Amino acid sequence: MLKDKIQIGTALYALLLVLAAYYFGLFIDLTADTGKYGAIARHILDSGDWINLKIHGEPYDQKPPLIFWLATLGFELGGLHNWSYKLFSVLYSFGGFWFTYRLGKTLYTKRTGVLAALMLFSSEVYFLFAMDVHTDLLLQANITLAIWQLAAYLKTRKTLNFVLAFTGVGLAMMSKGAIGAAIPAFALGTHLLIKRDFRQLVHPKWLLGILIALIVALPAFAGLYNQFGLEGLKFFFITNNVGRITGSYAGNNSDYLFYFHTILYLFLPWTFLLFFGLYHEIKSYFLKSGTNREYFTVGGIWIYFLIASIAKGKAPHYIFTLIPLFAVIVGKWLDFWLQETDLKNIHWLFRAQYLVLALIIVFLVTLMGYGFPSNNLLYWVLLVTSLAACFILVTSEGELLTKLFLPSIILMATLNIYLNAQVFPETFSYQASTHASRIYNEKAAPGEPLSNYLYGQYELFFYADTDVKQLYSLKDFKLNPVQNSWIFTTQQGLDSIHGKYQNNIELVYPLKHQGMNKVTIKFLNPETREQALKPMYLLKLNPKIEQSETQNSPNKKP
Repeated sequence: MLKDKIQIGTALYALLLVLAAYYFGLFIDLTADTGKYGAIARHILDSGDWINLKIHGEPYDQKPPLIFWLATLGFELGGLHNWSYKLFSVLYSFGGFWFTYRLGKTLYTKRTGVLAALMLFSSEVYFLFAMDVHTDLLLQANITLAIWQLAAYLKTRKTLNFVLAFTGVGLAMMSKGAIGAAIPAFALGTHLLIKRDFRQLVHPKWLLGILIALIVALPAFAGLYNQFGLEGLKFFFITNNVGRITGSYAGNNSDYLFYFHTILYLFLPWTFLLFFGLYHEIKSYFLKSGTNREYFTVGGIWIYFLIASIAKGKAPHYIFTLIPLFAVIVGKWLDFWLQETDLKNIHWLFRAQYLVLALIIVFLVTLMGYGFPSNNLLYWVLLVTSLAACFILVTSEGELLTKLFLPSIILMATLNIYLNAQVFPETFSYQASTHASRIYNEKAAPGEPLSNYLYGQYELFFYADTDVKQLYSLKDFKLNPVQNSWIFTTQQGLDSIHGKYQNNIELVYPLKHQGMNKVTIKFLNPETREQALKPMYLLKLNPKIEQSETQNSPNKKP
């Protein structure tokens, strides 16, 4: 039938768009934390030491090794590139789609799992963090695996489910630390408490599960103990977590609604469905006749959400781990409403969802026509094709679920193709650190050292063709008496270097910089973009320059 062919054709088109969006994201430059992670993986590749993690030659304790191992495998496969750093982490995270499907199916129905997985596959948070790979990309997959297997174990009592559950916990700890054990524990403990299954709650078998998780996470503990002793283990379990909550270690954000407005864009295009589903889910907690009969999602979501909201240390990716659980709840309620004879909830959601799509279209056209325009007409052809596909879906006969989901997936993927193929490459081109690395790689003679001074991110340590030294003050820098030295620094750093080594500055490469972790409206506006850029400099210091040679040379202070 024609309607079946339309649905199959548009579904394949949507799938190709989503995969294309993920593909283009692989090639975007690393920034901030990802630059650091790439540099650590590069050290593993160079040294062959997979246990004792280091950054700029110094021991590193902030994150466990799983993300670095996957990046190193990518480097072994394809060399030092953006795509090879991201590839295996992105593929690993795709396992989270399957785990979410199985979790939804285990807790509720097969359709719940399918809907939840589809929402993850096409949600903005996955597009963003498959492009800018963080540890949370792996954490969400492993936590979902652990909770799925715990739920399955309570149903089947199979040993395999028990072992896989705590293997997932161990892998989650290998992804980002103790939080990988905390969220599954919140989910399981809450479920058993509300069910009043106290016999299961205090059963000693959970000690065996904890032992399995600790064995899986042993490489992380070994590296920390080797380099930091017991303080390293204390940091893993206590300091890093408690310090982020209190702000004593990291963070000073007191916005208790931070994750509420963060999820407004992270869960696009499904935000309205999420809030509508959460409203009914929370209401069902207080109704004995409610449809909620599992409490894994209650503990897995709300305990961590409360802790994260009151914590001083906040970042958008900290909430990533809850997205699969949110998706299961939305999938559950969509499945429930589609089974009702009265479809008023579904019709209301259609109106809300189409409003979201209208806003996405306006945003995309603004990007293409004003914010980050391109001369490539293929982008406009893509947009028109996507809009035509959505129009055909909406106006033709077909299943309600197809009409609700496919237009959203098509337009969200179209937006992220433009972001990953045009907008982000252009914005990331304003990172002075990557430009400085490429200048150094081209201009520096073999063996000439490169240092980083007063720049707080780590792209230089990944992109430069040498081991970069981190300078914490000019006291750490000694001019090599027989060869040139290079320094990447800020305006403040240039001022101090100019005061001490004025007669040795042979070349100054002025660069304009915008960090990608603090993008402002001023930068996004093309009319004020140049004003938002900050000066950065790559300096070449020559120990052999004589005073007379420097009077009219580029070493003069800009």
